[in-house]
Amino acid sequence: MENSTRCHVETPHPYLDNDLKIDSYTFKYMCKLFEQIAQYWQLEMPSVGQESQLLVFIQNRIKLDLNYYIEYKNAVHVIKELCAVHGDPQGYIQLLTDPSGLITPATTPIARARQKVSNEFITLALAIGGFKTFGAKNALGYISGGNIENNVPYRVFKDV
Repeated sequence: MENSTRCHVETPHPYLDNDLKIDSYTFKYMCKLFEQIAQYWQLEMPSVGQESQLLVFIQNRIKLDLNYYIEYKNAVHVIKELCAVHGDPQGYIQLLTDPSGLITPATTPIARARQKVSNEFITLALAIGGFKTFGAKNALGYISGGNIENNVPYRVFKDV
């Protein structure tokens, strides 16, 4: 009996390498959500590269957990509905702030969109540059930049 067969190798959904790519319609809404998050939270974001980083993030999520494919589609429906009721951009702000999006477990469409999509996009926005908004001086992304002497990456406590 051979132990090194392909059936015993752990890999996340290898048969879906090219099958479930996010469509341009859904990605357009995800980009707008990402932009609205940066505007609402007043995050300083890099001027280029956001869309490609978001696309890679989305594709990686789908590859690791197929449920995310549906979560992104659900988020589009929720955003469209909220914008129809509240207008644009207020519909996006409603998604980010409505207390009904916080119920756990996330069983409603708005709770799923907020917890599985927009909250994760907030984390991504902070990681790719948003920390600069809160005083990080040399934060260059996930690794927070170089350890530069006399230039701490975060705000420091000051005696008053």
